[in-house]
Amino acid sequence: MTNKYLLVGHKLIQRISQSTSVIYLKNNKKTISIAAILAFFVFVGYYLINHPDIIQNILEIGYLSSFLLLIFYSGVLLTNFGIMYATILLCRKKLSIKNSLLLTIYSSLVNFFGPLQSGPAVRAVYLKTKIKLRIRDYTYVMLFYYFAFAALNISLLFINTLPWLTLIGIVAAVTMTIIGTNKFELKSFKKYILYIFALTTAQILLMVVIYSIELNAINHSAGYSIMQTIVYTASANLSLFVSLTPGAIGFREAFLVMSGSLHNIPLNSIIASGVIDRAIYILFLVILFFVSSSLHLKQIFVRKHQS
Repeated sequence: MTNKYLLVGHKLIQRISQSTSVIYLKNNKKTISIAAILAFFVFVGYYLINHPDIIQNILEIGYLSSFLLLIFYSGVLLTNFGIMYATILLCRKKLSIKNSLLLTIYSSLVNFFGPLQSGPAVRAVYLKTKIKLRIRDYTYVMLFYYFAFAALNISLLFINTLPWLTLIGIVAAVTMTIIGTNKFELKSFKKYILYIFALTTAQILLMVVIYSIELNAINHSAGYSIMQTIVYTASANLSLFVSLTPGAIGFREAFLVMSGSLHNIPLNSIIASGVIDRAIYILFLVILFFVSSSLHLKQIFVRKHQS
């Protein structure tokens, strides 16, 4: 029974990967990403020239807000680590916590600068080489994470306008997870599935806090509600599925503009928040790079000393 469902899933993935749109993206992703980045900077540059007050708002974010953003981005990193660790255990494999953390850090760096969610691909290749975890098995489990991530964010898009639809969406996602666990005969591993779902929820909540800090730091008087921020976050998160550019530059803003009628946050706040977010996140990645490098060097020295 399990093999039957896996075969259906495999055929569906093949059909999607061989579709005209996906093939076009694969063959032209470099051109598309460069064009998107250039268009984004031209648009932002033109907008900043005509709205110079945004620059002042960006400069007034303050050290406390910057520090808090770094702390909460560390929380997002930890959720990624927890999701990956649970994924490995769900696939009946083991990797040390230290190596798992290093892999999470390095893949986060790659994921920002590489197109189309390159981070998971790096993890898959590393895990296949290091602990013989089949890429197919890892992909199937990651598809569950992406399903949970997409289902929750799509549901949250309507929390401000159609809260009953949000509730139905979340209940449907949980129900499908329970049914899938039974159908794929994974009852003995249900705690890891629960971990992944819970950590995905925590990840989204952390992003809500991050965007709330950014939006309110640039415009204290706006008083954006928590519901507005949740919808804003859900829209920004969904842009990650088409992130051809580093940090989804351009694509995130496009998603946020298109969903403007749902969150009612103006364009100047979207642009200012986006600039702050990229700046803080790049700083966060720089810190991660030095931390991971020091840990890696320490690991090498320990091995040499032991030998």
